Parts: sequence; structure tokens; C-alpha cells
Amino acid sequence: MEAKDSISSDNYANWFALYNLCQIIGSRKAIHISSVEFGKILNLSQQTASRRINQLEEIGWIQRKIAGKEQIIRITKTGADVILAMYKDLKQILEEILIVGEVTEGMGEGGYYVRIKEYYEQFKKKLGFTPYYGTLNLQFSDLNKELLEENLKNRIPVRIIGFEKEEEKEEGRVKRTYGAVDCYDCIVSRLDDQANKINGAILRIKRTHHKKNIVEILAAPFLRDKLNLKDGERLRIEFPKK
Repeated sequence: MEAKDSISSDNYANWFALYNLCQIIGSRKAIHISSVEFGKILNLSQQTASRRINQLEEIGWIQRKIAGKEQIIRITKTGADVILAMYKDLKQILEEILIVGEVTEGMGEGGYYVRIKEYYEQFKKKLGFTPYYGTLNLQFSDLNKELLEENLKNRIPVRIIGFEKEEEKEEGRVKRTYGAVDCYDCIVSRLDDQANKINGAILRIKRTHHKKNIVEILAAPFLRDKLNLKDGERLRIEFPKK
């Protein structure tokens, strides 16, 4: 039986039991656990938990060895393949869920940093486009920010190297440090007009004064004009296929 075929409505209960066993086992090779303990974890009776373990053994997702009142359980390669198949399905679903942010007024912070020559030249060279002297600020709900973060975890950023430079201040010339910036390729479009897509980059600036859940988008055109955006309008964030 293929792993994909195993993730069916007939096997939902078995899959949930396997998932919980994998969580318990973690990086260990096996665990000692009784049916009573496993039942408490699944919120099932001891008899039902025992039947579930028997079923997992019968379909080859686990191996079991009885040791007194306990049993030693190990996840088999077939069981691991089932978990991997489900992970791939969930990962694809996650990547296809709409990630939406609302246009919001910025503080001009993005434009200030983009105009700094040491940053600007790196943006041009490493991102493959000549950026507009400013960024578009998007406000995300907690849910959409979490979706965005989960997507970014699986992507390798383009790193803009930090640097130091001397600047003239009232107290004289001082050396200022500018931190690194991680950039993630993205595609933006109006939620109500997804046919008009523009390539850009999400900037992860280590030092920022933005309030919670604000994300800055860098692109070649002035996005507010190009997409006819006003504060409160919603944009969809997508990512290039790997």
C-alpha cells in the first residue's frame, strides 16, 4: 500500500494515532508506553487505544514488542513515509493559501534606507531590478503573519550585507552601523485583480521602528501608483515556484 493511498478517510483515526506517536517518540528510536497512557493522550478509553495500536501494527506503520505491562513501539519506514506524504500535502496547502495584507501608511523609514548607496547598489545587483526609492507597507492580521512566516521558513533569503559608515553629527563625525537585510522574492497583486502581478521582495530589516505585523515590500515601480492603491486596500502575496 502506497503512503498516499494510506491517507484516506478509512485511515484518519490511524493517521492521528501515528501522528501522536511520532510527536512522543521525537528523535528517539522507540518508546515504552502502555495502552492506558496512549489512551489518555488520544482522549480514548484503554480498550480503544489498544485497538488503535493493534491496527497500526497490522498495517505496518509501527513495530511493537511487549515488555510486561508496557510495549515498546517503533515507527517503521512505511509509517515514516505516511507522515512524510502528509507533510508534503500540508506544505502544498499552506503555500497555496491566500496571504493577504492591507496597505498602510509608512513612516518613510523604508525609503530612507533604500536611498543609502551601500544598500541601494546591493539591492540592484542581488535582486535583479532597480528598486523604487521607497517601500510599500502592508499590515497583516496575526493569522496572515503566521502564514507568511511559515512560508518564509522554507525559503532561502537574499542577504544584503551590513556595513559601517561615518556620518556628520553635531558632535562631529561618528561611525554608524547599518545591519544586514534579508530579502525574499515575492509576487504582489491586488486581491480584486490578481491578473496584474508585480515581482518584488519582502524586506526583513533587523532594526525597525514599525509596529507589529508590518511588512515592507520593495519593487521596481512605485506600487501605490502602479496598482492604484489606497490605504486599507488589500494585496495578495505569492512566492515564485521553487
